[in-house]
Formats: sequence, structure tokens, C-alpha cells
Amino acid sequence: MLRDTHKAFAEKIALELGFSGLNTRVFIDGSVGPDSHGDFPHDHGKNSKLLYKLDVARDLYHLKDEYAYGELGNVLHYIQDKWVGNSADSNQVEIVSDEELLDLINHSRNPCIIADEYSSMLDILLASKNDGIDFWFDHEWGIWHRDYSSCIFVFADIVELMLPTLQPDSSILSDMQKLKEYVQSNEFKKATKDGFFASIITNFFDPKVQGYPAAMYCLASISPPSNNRNTKVDFNISYRLSLEIARYTVCEPELFKFQDSWTHRTEKNKHMSLSLVIPQYHVLIAKPVDGVHEERRLNYFDERSRFLENWADTEKSLSGFSNRSEKWKLLMLGLVEMLKAE
Repeated sequence: MLRDTHKAFAEKIALELGFSGLNTRVFIDGSVGPDSHGDFPHDHGKNSKLLYKLDVARDLYHLKDEYAYGELGNVLHYIQDKWVGNSADSNQVEIVSDEELLDLINHSRNPCIIADEYSSMLDILLASKNDGIDFWFDHEWGIWHRDYSSCIFVFADIVELMLPTLQPDSSILSDMQKLKEYVQSNEFKKATKDGFFASIITNFFDPKVQGYPAAMYCLASISPPSNNRNTKVDFNISYRLSLEIARYTVCEPELFKFQDSWTHRTEKNKHMSLSLVIPQYHVLIAKPVDGVHEERRLNYFDERSRFLENWADTEKSLSGFSNRSEKWKLLMLGLVEMLKAE
């Protein structure tokens, strides 16, 4: 998207949401800021970055820091580029009314399945605009670990990062045979066992984010269809998505229907950073938190047994994990041995 278009979006959003003059200037500057970051391309691969900046924007808003609007502008820049990219056609597109956009979706030449996808996105954005984010997103829903095995996998990720601290001897870490012996040692078990089992319990039973943070994560993660896209629709969805994210990132706490770690950030009431929600490990479960807790409490030991029963097949599949290091695979073996010994 051209810089002038990012600015035009920012000006329109600032006017609709009633930003002050200072906040509007910071917001508009932020909307083109990523063009000077040197992190091109902006139309893909920026989900973690924009989620991180979304957290920062809300934190700064709680501190009454005007740079919250600059970070928000950065977030919307990445989202707009993800939807519009550098299409030359988009520079001539106008923002149309909701009725015109719906008519455009229904009468486009896209296959019905794509039209339905666009319509669903528009329904979410219009519900958020007209009835508040609470209307389409149950406050008690949460983003959870997908299953028991994902709790094991993510701990292996953590331990891989911590290896230089757990075992500072570089000669061991650089030799796969020595590393294997270390992972099988009592020293490794002593260093990781308590944290490992605590991590499984925490990740299996507790959502990473819930309520408004989960809603913001879902809004910021909405992506365009992978094919049969419509430039005019993408442009208009991008604007509406930007507007709703802006509305609830710099929204006063008392305007939310409920209270949680997004609306009232305190030292005791912090949510996990949105950028640390990893799609391969986490999933949105659209049920009240207490209900999911109870289901998982009843299934915990069955899930654990099923994981161990299927481990032989899982172990064979590890060889095909091209995105996993040999160190990570060794750590997985060591962690599973601890599970078996319990």
C-alpha cells in the first residue's frame, strides 16, 4: 500500500474515533513508520511483530503515553500491507458503504466459498462496530494448548533455548553423543523435572490468553483468502479491520463491558504476550473457561496415557520434522523418558 494511502486510512480512523490533535499526528506518523524499519516485505511474515506491537500499544495507552498511537499505527501498517500489498489497482479503490461492500461481495466473480469467507469476516467487523467486541466474542473464551502433546513440544522448545544455561560446557553441547549422555543424566533430570511437570499442568489446564486479549489476537490474525481475492473487497475489509483494532486498542477501560488484563493492566493482572501465541501449539476454544478446565481435568490422565501409547509412532515422525534441530529431538526423547518413569 502506498504511504499516502496508509496516511489516508489513519486520518479517517483518527477522525472517526475522535483522537486528539497530538495523538492523530503520532498515529499518522506511525502508520508509515514501518517503511523506515528496513524489514521488508510487509505483506507477509509479520504476524508476530504486529501482535507484539499491539501489546506494546495497549501497555503504553495504560501509561497515558502518546506513543501508544505510534505503535498502533505500525500495527495497522502491517495489517494493511498484508491485505492490500503493492497492488497498483488498490490505489484507485475507494472506501464504500457497508451495504455497497456486501453487494460487492455477493456479486463478485469469486467462487461461492470465497464470497462466504468474505461475508463472514464482514459480519464479525460489523458486529464489533455496531454492538461492541463483546457481541461476537464471548468474554470467557480462551486460546489454549491444542492438546497434551503440544505441552511437551513447547517445553522442549524452552529447554533448547535454555541449554547454554543448563549446561554451560560448550564441548558437551557441540558433541551429539555427549549431549545425549547429558540428557540421560540425573543432572539433566534434576534441572528440568520440576519445571517440566509444572509446565505440562499449567499449559494443559490454563488458557494463554482469554477474553479481550483473545479477541484482539483473533482480530489481528484475520487474513485474506489465499486465492480468488478481490482487490476492492480486500481494500475495504482492510480499512474496517484497522478501524476495529484501533477502536479497542486505545479504548478507555470503563467502555468495555467486562474487565480483564486487556482493559485494566496491572502487575497482578497481566496476560501472556499475544506474539507468544503460536498457531501450531495453540487453538481458540469457544467455550467458557470453567467448562474447558473441567473437561481437561477429566481427560488429563487419559491424554497422558494416549501420548505415551502413541510415542513410538510420534518418535518415528520426528525424523521428518525438518524445522526441528537434532538437539531438540534429543531433548524430546529425554523428556518422554521422564514421563515414562513417573
